[in-house]
Amino acid sequence: MNAKNKIENWFFQCYRMVVANSERNKATVLNFHRVNHDDGGMDVAEFQRKMMFLKSHFNVISLPEMMQLIAEKNVPPLSVVITVDDGYEDSYSVITPILDELNIKGAFFITTIGIEQGLLWNDKIFNAVHRTSKTSIQGVFNRDQSIATTAQRKLAYQELHIAYKFMSLAEREESIAQLISILDVDVSDNVFLTKNKIVAIKNAGMTIGSHTHQHPILSMENDDVALQEIIKSKKILESITNSNIQYFAYPNGKFGRDFTNTHKKMLLTLGFHCALATDWGCFTPGSDVLAIPRYTPWDKNVARFGIRLCHHFNKNKVKHYG
Repeated sequence: MNAKNKIENWFFQCYRMVVANSERNKATVLNFHRVNHDDGGMDVAEFQRKMMFLKSHFNVISLPEMMQLIAEKNVPPLSVVITVDDGYEDSYSVITPILDELNIKGAFFITTIGIEQGLLWNDKIFNAVHRTSKTSIQGVFNRDQSIATTAQRKLAYQELHIAYKFMSLAEREESIAQLISILDVDVSDNVFLTKNKIVAIKNAGMTIGSHTHQHPILSMENDDVALQEIIKSKKILESITNSNIQYFAYPNGKFGRDFTNTHKKMLLTLGFHCALATDWGCFTPGSDVLAIPRYTPWDKNVARFGIRLCHHFNKNKVKHYG
């Protein structure tokens, strides 16, 4: 360990002690997605390293435990909850075994159309751009875009992903179909959880929650479509798990932009116990249970990851929604 790492580790230990002794009744919900995917994100070694670090230095609790402790106003210092969105196969083959070995009970929020199709809308874009033999995308958004190099394909995917994300479901489906036709490519894949693997995750003691059926930005849809997206995913998951689905995570998850009070009322009517957003902040007894904030430090180095997480507890910036 070099001098810089020693200093960072020392600073983390000091900062952790201060926060553990001064902060009470708050929890941080961490949010992850895929592990070991070729999009440049987190690999298996990094995820395992961070889970071991959290287990050693923080109080890792399950989502149901957090809700109970919040209600009792008895949340231990440095409490952390692990959540995983979308429902890719690595939730079963990589993430669950790592959590299980450490006796960590995570919560998995599943976009149920992936069970039927083997992939999600963003995977279709990724596969279209990276698999095609064509060297340009012609006519999409009234322009031509070169994809002759790996860097250009990566940039094209990022731009298309952002553009399609904020379309309505109908618009998105039509636009992606047009892209696939232009690039003349097979985008099919099998990268998602199966029903049996979802059951296995639940049987490992993990929480299963809904993430809508087709991953729309709820605020981009009319109320009937948004409601059916929530209902359909809930029913599918309840049929698979033979249990009541009580937890929900909003796609994209920014309050006021991606979901509103209208969607919160839908969840309340449907019997959900809580819903998770992606707004920055800790969760406290005074927070809105239908808009729980989530935050994940991006640092690969675990000491810096821990310092930033401690700072998040210390800042105590909690959002309340009306």
